[in-house]
Amino acid sequence: MKLITFEGIEGVGKSTQINLVLDWLKSKGFSTKLLREPGSTDFGEKIRELLLSKESNITSHTELLLMFAARSEMIVEHLIDSNVDFILCDRYYHASIAYQGFGRKLSLELIDHLVQAIDCPTPDLTIIYDLDVKVGFERKSNDVIDRIESSGIDFFEDVRKGYKKLANDRKEVELLDASQSIESVTEKTKVLVERLF
Repeated sequence: MKLITFEGIEGVGKSTQINLVLDWLKSKGFSTKLLREPGSTDFGEKIRELLLSKESNITSHTELLLMFAARSEMIVEHLIDSNVDFILCDRYYHASIAYQGFGRKLSLELIDHLVQAIDCPTPDLTIIYDLDVKVGFERKSNDVIDRIESSGIDFFEDVRKGYKKLANDRKEVELLDASQSIESVTEKTKVLVERLF
């Protein structure tokens, strides 16, 4: 099983890319599974609803712990002992580092401890799609904005900085320029994924 995670701020085209890669891997005969965070289990989807609801007035620590609660369920249900060739995950623990660590200013040491505590498998590849924050929000201007998305430009600038630092510091993490055409970004994504064949 190869685990590939897809990351980035709002509006980078992450969901578009993950679905294009999924179809491409299937066309090559690989068995695949698509997951999303938070979510991917019955319990995780309930947590997702709570986390994204503008009616949830919660602390940053509560947000972080709920993310990890959903993540723990996903790992047990989908990642441990999986015999699927490729699991593609729309966000993973790198998102907690970027969003709750750099964005919410929570302890990176605490987040690393939680990653270890619930035995998060390390992805074989993490692709971060990088884009100017304002451009990302322009792309999503017709969407309904959820609780986390309504955190403001400064918050997302910090999240973007966090993602860039992850790409600099970790060998399994790659940064791609998401300002290019969908086709160009897809081709660059495929080149990265092909290294795992």
